Formats: sequence, structure tokens, C-alpha cells
Amino acid sequence: MRCSFFLLGIMLLIFLSACMGHKTDGDLPLIKETDHARFYSPDVNADKEKAVTKLAEAFEAHYIRIVKLFQLDSTDKTIVHVYTNKADFQKMIGRNTEGTYVASENIIKVYTPESLNTPGVEDAFTDQIVHEFVHAVIQQINPDIGKTKWLDEGIAYYTSNQLQKELQARSLFLDIPTLEQLASPDYFNLEGGEAYFYSGLIIQYIVDKYGEDTLNEIIRNPEQNQFERIMQTTIDKFYEEWKGDLQKNQ
Repeated sequence: MRCSFFLLGIMLLIFLSACMGHKTDGDLPLIKETDHARFYSPDVNADKEKAVTKLAEAFEAHYIRIVKLFQLDSTDKTIVHVYTNKADFQKMIGRNTEGTYVASENIIKVYTPESLNTPGVEDAFTDQIVHEFVHAVIQQINPDIGKTKWLDEGIAYYTSNQLQKELQARSLFLDIPTLEQLASPDYFNLEGGEAYFYSGLIIQYIVDKYGEDTLNEIIRNPEQNQFERIMQTTIDKFYEEWKGDLQKNQ
């Protein structure tokens, strides 16, 4: 009899767990679930729910395109943590950023204002969730991609369409970074948006001239010797070709 009660208790716990589903992630309550993602946030209110809904809509609008582009085969839902206190978010992350993909946890973490009612603000933060999802996809394919900053950030900036939007507002390319600058993580810390812009331009050049399959091969083999094998040229010659093309078309 005692054994029967024990088994009944176990079955009840399993049933309750199944009914609860993914209502929390750690201490964060579930705010929004879509076909391909779950969005969690520390606080729940009407404005935040609207903001998270906009992020979720942007995520879903680009999901199929991105996973097809990078040939990712995954049935797992993407986990996103959304924070609306910028100071607390940056303290938790440990650096001055508004979004990151934490590879060790397989979680996208972003700061987003509670209200995204201003069009410019909405565009910036919906673009950001797409940008971070690109990081999540390519780093799941190959975690080593994160070691090559210009490649990792350039792919995210290009694929999220942030580059295309910036190109609509500018056509002059001044202060083109050197190859040494691009290879240095400090370049991104010092130059910020310019570093993302030029890295994105390199990815656009690769896709336009060599194709998406070549970009996918580079993602899976990002080491310099492999890059040179795939491109059939040295990194120095590739850089000079890209720079020349950029200057010719401005």
C-alpha cells in the first residue's frame, strides 16, 4: 500500500510538471511563447508585454530566413531573456552592451525599453533581437566563430539587415579600417558602430562575389588558413580586393 501511494505521488508530480510547461526560466516568468522561441522577463506589466510581443514578432519574421541561410537544423526553441533596467542589465552582463548571446547558457539576453512606441526606437531594438539570434545560430554551428570578431559581428550586422538600413543613409566610406584593426577586438571597443559597419560590408562583399555557400563554409572553417583555402587567396590580398571594390563604388 505504501508503495502504491509513493508511485501515485511520483505520477502526480510528473503530471503537474507537464501541465506547468515552461512557465519560468530560473526566476524569470514566461512572457511570450512563439513557434520558435520563449521570451522571459523579470517583471510583467502591460507595456513590457507589448514590447516583448514586438520583439517576438520581429524574431519570427526572420526566423525561417536565417535558419535556412545558415543551414541550421534544430527543433529546440530559442530562449530569450528581456530586461528593461539598463544599468542592472549591464551590471549582470559585465560590459557596456544592450544585447548578447551567452553561448555557455544558449540564451539570448537583451535590454529593451519598456515602451517601443517610437518608430526609431522600435526599429533599433527589434533589429537587435534579430542580430543576437544570428549570433546564436552561427555560434551553435561553430562556437569558434566568436573568436573572429569581424566575422562574427559582420555576419550578424549583415544578416539582420542593419547594414542595408545604414547604407541607405550613407555612401561615403571614410576611415576604412586596416586589416590589423579588423583583427583586433579593441577596434570594436574603440570605434563602436563603425566597426560593425565595415565588418558587415566585408560579409556583403563575400556573399555578393562568392555566394552564400562560401559564407557557410567559412562559418564552419573560420581559421585563417582555412579562410585562405576557401577563398583561394591570402587574407592580405582578399582585404585589398575588398577595399578596392569599396573605394571604386563610393
